[in-house]
Amino acid sequence: MKSPAGLLLSAIDIDRASPIPLYRQLYLQIRKQVLGGRIQGGVRLPSTRTLSKELELSRITILNAFDQLIAEGFLASRTGAGTYVSDEWENRGNADEQQRQPPRLSDLSQSMLSLRSDHFRGMSYADWDPAAPVSFLPSHSTYDAFPQTVWRRLMNRHLLKPTKAMLGYGELQGLQALRTAITEYVFDARGIDCTAGQVVIVSGAQQAFNLLGMLLLNPQDSVWMEDPGHIAARIALQAQGAQVVPLPIDEQGIDVEQGLRECPDARLVFTTPSRQHPLGVTLSYARRQALIDWAAQQQSWIIEDDCDSELRYSGRLLPALYAMDQMARVIYVGTFSKVLFPSLRLGYVILPHALVEPFCTLRAVMDRSPPTVLQATTADFMIEGHFLGHIRRMRALYQARQQALVEQLEKRIGRFFRITPVEAGMHLIAWLPAGLDDAAIARDLAGHNIHTYALSDYCIGRTLPPALLIGFAGTPEQQAAERVEALARALREMGHLPAAT
Repeated sequence: MKSPAGLLLSAIDIDRASPIPLYRQLYLQIRKQVLGGRIQGGVRLPSTRTLSKELELSRITILNAFDQLIAEGFLASRTGAGTYVSDEWENRGNADEQQRQPPRLSDLSQSMLSLRSDHFRGMSYADWDPAAPVSFLPSHSTYDAFPQTVWRRLMNRHLLKPTKAMLGYGELQGLQALRTAITEYVFDARGIDCTAGQVVIVSGAQQAFNLLGMLLLNPQDSVWMEDPGHIAARIALQAQGAQVVPLPIDEQGIDVEQGLRECPDARLVFTTPSRQHPLGVTLSYARRQALIDWAAQQQSWIIEDDCDSELRYSGRLLPALYAMDQMARVIYVGTFSKVLFPSLRLGYVILPHALVEPFCTLRAVMDRSPPTVLQATTADFMIEGHFLGHIRRMRALYQARQQALVEQLEKRIGRFFRITPVEAGMHLIAWLPAGLDDAAIARDLAGHNIHTYALSDYCIGRTLPPALLIGFAGTPEQQAAERVEALARALREMGHLPAAT
C-alpha cells in the first residue's frame, strides 16, 4: 500500500566526508533505488521539508537533487500534491524479474556453454585455498626458476625508450624479429624449414585453434580427434559445428587405419604427435607418413599441436609432421606458455603459404597482434641465447622433480597408484584400481585442496581404465614428500588407503 505521507527513505546514507557533493549523493541513491525497483512507480516521496529534517540536509540540497531527478524523468512534481516517482517505473520490480531471465544467446554460444559444462567441471584456479593448495595439475610449471632478472632487463630496454613501433598496433602477423627468431628455433629444434612470412604470432595456442577452426571448417565437417585427446582444441573445433570422429590411441599413436575406415573424407585431423596429450605416446614414423599421405590425397588438413616438445628428458624426437610434409597440408602450432610462463599469452602458427593471407584476414577481423613489447622482449630472449639455456635448465629441473615425486608416490601410495616415469612433458599417468570413478576421485581430492585431473575427462567415446594426471613440474624436490603425504592423507580420509599405523 502506498503511503500518502511518502516513504521514510531510511536506506539513504549520506557521507559528509565524501568529496561528492551532498545533493549528488542524494540524487544517485534515489536514482539507484528507482532503477533497482526498490522504489516503485507512483510512490510519493516525502516533502523537501520532511527530508530536510530527517536527513539533516538543507532544503536547497534536496531541491537540487529533486530537480535533477525530475529533469531525467525519474520523478514528477504534481502541483499541490507533492513529488512522485514517475509512472513509467510502475511495476519496475516485475520488469527486473523478467530481465533476470537467462539471456537469449546464439546457437554457437549455447553450444560452447554446453560443451564447457560437460568437460570443464574441474576446480578452477580461483577455487584454491591459497594457504594450502597442493597442485598436481599437469599445466602447472615452475615460476621460481624463471630468469626474471634477465627478462626485466630485456623488457626495460624497450620500455625506457619506447618507439612508435612499440606503442602502436603492431604488425598483423606479429613482430618481424620474433617471427624470424621462431623460424631459426624450429629449424634447429624441430627440423622445420619455413620463412618468417609463414609465421603468425597469436595469443596462445587456444586462439590458434579457434582461428583455424573458423578458417578451415564448415558446419557438419568431420574432424579426426585423438581419443583421449586435447579437450580445449576439441571444443574449439566443435564450436564451429564440426562433427568429431574419435580415433583411439595405441602404442604408435592415433589409429589412422580406423580413421580411413570410419571417415576417409574428414576435413582435418588434430593431433599431438610429439607427445600425445594426455597419454604421452609418440606418433610412429609410419603413421606420420600415413597421415600426410591421407591429407594430400583428400586435400584435407593436419593441425599439429607440438605441445611440450621442448621438454624431452631422454632420446631424440622424431621430426615434426610439418618437416616431413611435402604437400603443404600441415599447420604447426606452438606456444611459449609452458616453457616460459602462461600469462605471456604468446603462441605462433606456421602456415602453408596458401593459408597465410586468409588466416591473417580472419585474424584482423577478430583482434590485433599481441602486445608488441612482449613480442620484442621474447625475441631478444631468443636471439641472445637465453631461451635455449632456459629450456636446458627446465629439462634438468623437471627431470629431477619427476624422479623425486615418483619415488615418494611409489613409497607412500604405490599399492593404490600404478605409475611409470615419462620421457617428456610435465605430467605422468597414475592408473587407479579397476572399477573406481576417476572423475569422482578428482572432485573429492579437490575438496581436500589436492588438485589434479581425471583421465576420463579427456575421453570422447573410448573407455579407458581409471587414472589421474599427476603433474610434477610444479612440485620442488624438497616438497615432494610433504605434498605426496597430503595426497595420501586425503585418499585415506576418502577410504581408498588403509589408515596409517
